[in-house]
Amino acid sequence: MTTELETWLKQATRHLSENSVAQVRTEIQEHYESARETAVSGGSTADEADRLAVTALGDAKTANRQYRNVLLTRAEARMLRDGAWEARAVCSRPWLKWLLAAMPVAAMLAAAAFFLAGSIAVARTLLAGGMGMGLLFAAPFLPIYTPSRGRAFRLIKWAILIGTLGMAFGPAALKSSWLLASCLWPVAWIEWTRISIRRKLPVAKWPKQLYL
Repeated sequence: MTTELETWLKQATRHLSENSVAQVRTEIQEHYESARETAVSGGSTADEADRLAVTALGDAKTANRQYRNVLLTRAEARMLRDGAWEARAVCSRPWLKWLLAAMPVAAMLAAAAFFLAGSIAVARTLLAGGMGMGLLFAAPFLPIYTPSRGRAFRLIKWAILIGTLGMAFGPAALKSSWLLASCLWPVAWIEWTRISIRRKLPVAKWPKQLYL
């Protein structure tokens, strides 16, 4: 592989996942060889054919932007791996399932106890936390395996998340909108990344986490 082609490939595959890089390299190598053979048959020397073949590939930075729109990036591949690892960790430990189910129930029971004791603000915060935890912890076990169910769940998820945060902050929710945004930003970033992955992968290859 020529230095010019290797330089082009490094630029064109920046931030792509390992599988995406391998796919691009295979496809580009085929295009390069075809363009080089055409140049040689046209009377070009070997060095000239190399340069012409690389030039025919176009701008590497432009190609990189196009590849990142259709192929998985390193960050997206890492999110898929981490999600798969978390799912396996939960499924392989039955006690962890019970713990995840018990935590929101405990929070809601504590909310009821504080409400009866007159601590309304604490009760409201615990209730919001219990509802949020219940939604997030129960999601992996729900029968959501179609795009339409996934869309419905995500709408409900965002409505509950925004509602629970509003409940936790109470009347001061609007004044603390910057804090609400800070709380929701990590979830929004994860959802934005998942949207990108859904667009790039066929539905048949979606893991459970992409439906949620």
